[in-house]
Amino acid sequence: MRTFLVLGVLLWGLAHAVHPAPDSTLQREIEELRAQIQQMNTRLRELEQRLAELEAQQTAPTPPATNLPQISVVANGGVLFQDRKRDDRRNRYQQDEIEVAFQSFVYPSIRFDAIIAFDREEDFAASIEEAYATVIQLGNTPLGARLGRMRLPFGRVNPIHPHQLLYRDYPLPVLNLLGGHGALSNGGVLKYLVPSDKLFAELQVGLFTLDDHAALGVPHAHEHVHTHEEGEHGEHDPAALGAQGELLRLARLTLAPVLGRDNELEVGLSGLTTCARNGDQLRLLGVDFQYRRFFGAAQRLLLAGEWLQHRREQAGNRVNREGYYLLASYKPDRYWEYGLRYDWSRRAFLSADEDVQGADRALSAILTYRLNEQSFLRLQWRNLKPADDSARNELMLQLMFGFGPHSHPLEGTQ
Repeated sequence: MRTFLVLGVLLWGLAHAVHPAPDSTLQREIEELRAQIQQMNTRLRELEQRLAELEAQQTAPTPPATNLPQISVVANGGVLFQDRKRDDRRNRYQQDEIEVAFQSFVYPSIRFDAIIAFDREEDFAASIEEAYATVIQLGNTPLGARLGRMRLPFGRVNPIHPHQLLYRDYPLPVLNLLGGHGALSNGGVLKYLVPSDKLFAELQVGLFTLDDHAALGVPHAHEHVHTHEEGEHGEHDPAALGAQGELLRLARLTLAPVLGRDNELEVGLSGLTTCARNGDQLRLLGVDFQYRRFFGAAQRLLLAGEWLQHRREQAGNRVNREGYYLLASYKPDRYWEYGLRYDWSRRAFLSADEDVQGADRALSAILTYRLNEQSFLRLQWRNLKPADDSARNELMLQLMFGFGPHSHPLEGTQ
């Protein structure tokens, strides 16, 4: 019996030597660490759920963390060389326009843009070119809006500022049927974005007050049409309809199917209607397209065009004037860009006495060298054949320098 007791004590001591009893302090620390890990896992799940809810509810980009606006300055000018001696401004550098832009979010879903222009034709007196508020999204709906003074969202070229175009001048159909500086007015636009993964589709419906800047290609009785560069093409500048205060109704549909990572196609349909003070009915129709093919980080091929029709009913007579342009542009790298453009357009007019038979035509070759994303040098040769004058050759040099987001190409649509 005594032998068994001794053996039992030895076996018990050996067992505890191999598996010693856990230290109480260490055991307590382990339990505390397990509890902390469990709490962290629970908190992490809660944060992930909250983040998913915020992403689902987010309807607009977060505004900057400062109340200071983004400020931009753009200087756009150049020289016109031509083989005619009628224009006193030829062979001289002209600063066409200086723009100062103030842009900022004033609310998480509302952005305000103010563009102040100093134009050569106004002796560089300051004027408000655009000042509008953009509601990016109305609540959780696919609706947005823009309210204020703006370039009319009609066609492809008219909404774009001159320094953001891929050429020096305005295409002839835009000049003849919309106006020498583009159509601007006060009003509002409601936008509807169709929810679709296969197609970008946006419908814009607007109502504007017709004023002296909504030219729409209709000159006063004492004026004629002129080119953007030389001020003569018969020396005409499309002015207002003489119907200040009348309403202008506008609609535009933009379609862009998903073609893949390296291909982009965009098609636009535009319509505009208004009534002049003398009772004339004016309607504008437009169809435009733009195709872009990307070959690398900086290589890009662009094909674009626009067709415009100007309809005017006067004393029971309907007169239609049409025009179009086609553009091809190629960028082999981030610096150089080569373009070719053809214009064809009839002229809008106020009465039968001012009608110009035939159409204006022009062929342009464009070379652009970009100093950076916001400044460039451009050389454009144009063979212009006005309907009421002899043909001439023009060489236009453009110098555009700027800083700030308004001078960046992403501000435009090309």
